[in-house]
Amino acid sequence: MRAIFLALATAALAGGANAADLPEIKARGTLRVAVANLTPFVIKGEDGTLSGFEIDSTKKLAESLGVKVEYVERPFCELVDAIVDGEADIIASGFSNTPARRNILDFSLPYHDTEYYAVVEKDRAKQAKSLRGLNKRDVKIGYQRGGVSSDVAHGDFSGSDLKGFDSFAQMLTALGAGEIEGAVLFSPYDELARKIEGKRFVIPHDFPLMRTIEAFAMEQGADELREALNEWVIANDLEGYWKDLEKKWFDPEKAELGAPAPYACPGTVPVQ
Repeated sequence: MRAIFLALATAALAGGANAADLPEIKARGTLRVAVANLTPFVIKGEDGTLSGFEIDSTKKLAESLGVKVEYVERPFCELVDAIVDGEADIIASGFSNTPARRNILDFSLPYHDTEYYAVVEKDRAKQAKSLRGLNKRDVKIGYQRGGVSSDVAHGDFSGSDLKGFDSFAQMLTALGAGEIEGAVLFSPYDELARKIEGKRFVIPHDFPLMRTIEAFAMEQGADELREALNEWVIANDLEGYWKDLEKKWFDPEKAELGAPAPYACPGTVPVQ
């Protein structure tokens, strides 16, 4: 967490272009949304098209605001930069409201929650017998750079041989290839991991390692935008819209991994 706090603090002091509040967005006629390839929130197809939970929701959001939507694609670990650098107005990528992120961003009311689990190769889980037993240097655990998965991995498995990946799709591939023995995942990735052919993966506990809430993130001080987003989130919650989106996109039978993201988090040092 220290790494992301220092990065956010530095960005805040550096200043730079500002993201827009609601009046400027309406005058521009475009809502700029920062997204990262993160199935099922954002799925980048082989042909480059975007789909997913957040794509559906932000298209509807832009329509309600009377503007068009423009997507700004960044690595997940650089989504905050898209706001700080003034390239986007909001973040919508299964982006969790965490204390470190609140140091520099404001958040709307939540519209989704996520539970993170450790999915481990069955034989290794039997040998370990407990989560504490997985916290050893000879156990390879994967996590997503720049996301909550990284926070969980470094908090609960700091003694393990941790491997950072730029996407959950990469982690599934690594699990199938035997490059790692476990990974910190959320639905539908935990279900997909347990269906990898030739491998047997289990969740060695019946409780989530962490539960987060996801919301739209924006620049601090964009009060009119935040209020408009809050009203929209509440109105759609009353209509059952968010539950309908979850049913549509979080079914592992329908989940698509899509094409690998054409970008990566820089370096090998975890960005938490």
